[in-house]
Amino acid sequence: MASRIPWLPVITGLGIAGVLLALTLSFLAWREARFAPYLILRRSASRRARQWFWIAMGLALGTGILNGFARTGFPLPLEIPPPGWLSPPLTATPSPIPSPTATSLIEISPTPARMPGGTPSPTSWPSPSPSPTPLPYPPTLLTPIPQAVPAPPSARFFDLALTDACDERGRPIRIPTPPPTTFPAGTERICGRFRVENMPAGAAWTAAWYREGELEDSTTLLWDGRPNQPGYIYNTRPNGFPPGRWEVRLYIEDRLQIRLAFEVR
Repeated sequence: MASRIPWLPVITGLGIAGVLLALTLSFLAWREARFAPYLILRRSASRRARQWFWIAMGLALGTGILNGFARTGFPLPLEIPPPGWLSPPLTATPSPIPSPTATSLIEISPTPARMPGGTPSPTSWPSPSPSPTPLPYPPTLLTPIPQAVPAPPSARFFDLALTDACDERGRPIRIPTPPPTTFPAGTERICGRFRVENMPAGAAWTAAWYREGELEDSTTLLWDGRPNQPGYIYNTRPNGFPPGRWEVRLYIEDRLQIRLAFEVR
């Protein structure tokens, strides 16, 4: 591997050069402050002389502190590979997982090859990895939105809390502590609030409501808030939520973020 660039001597040299330049400009300004023919020029030059002097002192102090840390053995990230070695070595990386589509939900069981005589080949097929999100996917999630903004891997939802005390906009009026996980039959509104991190405006997200494992309702929207402001979900049933075991799932794009179970009885 090529030798690394010694940034400590380079930065030290630049610091010394900056100190000398600042002192030179300070001296020239001080000389103008002494011999300029007009008072306004002398005062302006005097201000410049002080500014350049303090800049020189700051550069000298910073260079001295940097070298002091280096002499004590304090680890400083001041050496990097030269430009030709900035790219990391090629390593085998797994292929990215494609976004779920209708065809990607069909599992095809491969048929193992057979040796002559009807004996199966000793080569075994790898078992498919279990899907982290039980099917069915919400159909709105499977429909791409052309104007959606990609969400970074660091974007996430968490800490979803539900309540049946909702205002007309579908926002929680109050959420008890701890949040309820059981609602009476006939409840017409259930809403919730969840925490958000690093969610860019325009990224796609989905709220899906399941009952007894079957998808009842789903909505895919584009995020219209700030990256870290709370998010809200809302579902209303004019005839009331039917009894049963329910579950809310929140997705960012096709990535499952939250699964929260509750019961209506």
